[in-house]
Amino acid sequence: MSPVLRQLPFRALGTSATHQRFLDDDVRLAAHLGPRAHDAAELLRLAPFGAPRLVPAAELAAALLVYAERHGAPEAVRANARLLAEPGTHVLVTGQQPGLLGGPLFTLHKAATAIRLCREIARVPGAPRVVPLFWNHTDDHDLDEANRLFLPNQTHELQRFRLELTHTGHALRGIPAGAAMDALLAEVGALVPAGEHREWALGLFRPRQPEETLGASTARMLFETFGEQGLLVIEARDLPRRAFDVLGSWWQHAHELRTSVRAQCERLRTEGLDVTIEPDSTMMFRMHEGRRIALADGEAVADVSTLSPGALLRPVWQDAVLPTVGFVAGPGELGYLSVVDAVYRQLGVPKPVFVPRASLTLVEPALQRLLQKLGLDLPDLEAGPEALGARLQAAQPAQLEKALGDVGAGIVRQLDALADDVKRLDASLLSALERARDKAVEEVGRFAAKVRKTIEDREGTGLRQVRRLCTMLRPRGRLQERVLPCISVLATHGKATGQLLVDAADPFATGHGVLEL
Repeated sequence: MSPVLRQLPFRALGTSATHQRFLDDDVRLAAHLGPRAHDAAELLRLAPFGAPRLVPAAELAAALLVYAERHGAPEAVRANARLLAEPGTHVLVTGQQPGLLGGPLFTLHKAATAIRLCREIARVPGAPRVVPLFWNHTDDHDLDEANRLFLPNQTHELQRFRLELTHTGHALRGIPAGAAMDALLAEVGALVPAGEHREWALGLFRPRQPEETLGASTARMLFETFGEQGLLVIEARDLPRRAFDVLGSWWQHAHELRTSVRAQCERLRTEGLDVTIEPDSTMMFRMHEGRRIALADGEAVADVSTLSPGALLRPVWQDAVLPTVGFVAGPGELGYLSVVDAVYRQLGVPKPVFVPRASLTLVEPALQRLLQKLGLDLPDLEAGPEALGARLQAAQPAQLEKALGDVGAGIVRQLDALADDVKRLDASLLSALERARDKAVEEVGRFAAKVRKTIEDREGTGLRQVRRLCTMLRPRGRLQERVLPCISVLATHGKATGQLLVDAADPFATGHGVLEL
């Protein structure tokens, strides 16, 4: 049976205000994020084709090819890397910092959206060549965010895991995690979904050497899952040396950039738009012996190749060095990109078309049957298992059992009241009357027993079923894609995961996709 994809409005599930307004084509927000493309042809009309980039195509292609070969990417990836050396090839970018066992599911959804969007563009007559690229953000130093994993346990509760690592301020790229990952896999193995793809999925994350980083395991996962679709992957430190020169030039104007950011935040507030990033957040870091050290605005740096831009500069840098025509962003990213608009304008960097990533919940067949049995849907699960269980119990017809008992007693009374009349008519019919009475009472009693069992199931097993639904589909009251890890889907669907998600990741959908498998 083929998967069925249906859409639910985000207003029924919750999302960021900026995301919802962007999907609603809010005119004021479009002044900062640019208009939302409604199809591939419109994206091509809006995209900054022909804009100059800071890294020669041949150098960029070589860096991507080296990265692909280092991580054992398939030929489709290497072919796309070589295509970037040719004139007229552009990239559709997305990205995410690494996480445990692939990080949250939306990491896969981002990659799938970028690939699907490239395919939609290729269908437009006369369209230029556009290939998907994933920015593996290993410069990030927020170990606490990366080092978290939630898996459902046998009692349908979320269990949290983490690597035994010490937070030292190092960028994720500089943190050896191999030994700790081996220990984690041994601990969580029993909670990874069983099936023919389980060992393959676990193998994706088994370190190849003790010093392996989370970034390396993320690259391996992406190439194994989406390599045949040609997904390119890169880390900032693997870009050509020339890519860092502009950061030194920009940093000389740090104070002017800060003024622009503050003014932009005030402008957004005045227009009633959300500001989701602190205007005084660190704009630039420097890398020193693997550590990522915050810089004061304009602080001198001897070697520009050690510079590492923060959230206010990183997307602008990305689009200055890559031939970007579109950027697939999550709901939170859209919020800070409306602030970064001022930086794009001040630095003269062509802004790509921002495309909201596809948002998906994957519903396995057993869970879909359970939803139907209980008359529930995804929005209902936000209430949590206890509240839902109480609601289902309260919804039971409390008087039903009593009413059925009254029916049985009423049958006895009414048929017994007919006994004298039946006896006068024909005494031989009394035994038939008694059999009819007893059979009717028996059938009512049998039905009452089924009712009691159903109520008991809903109060006992029913609560466990509701807990299972909430944990698998709305964990912690949030969307599945924000909590459950990539390995949970990879272990279930194996190498078919990539194509499954690309087919479902509609880049122009305005709702949340529920993929019934």
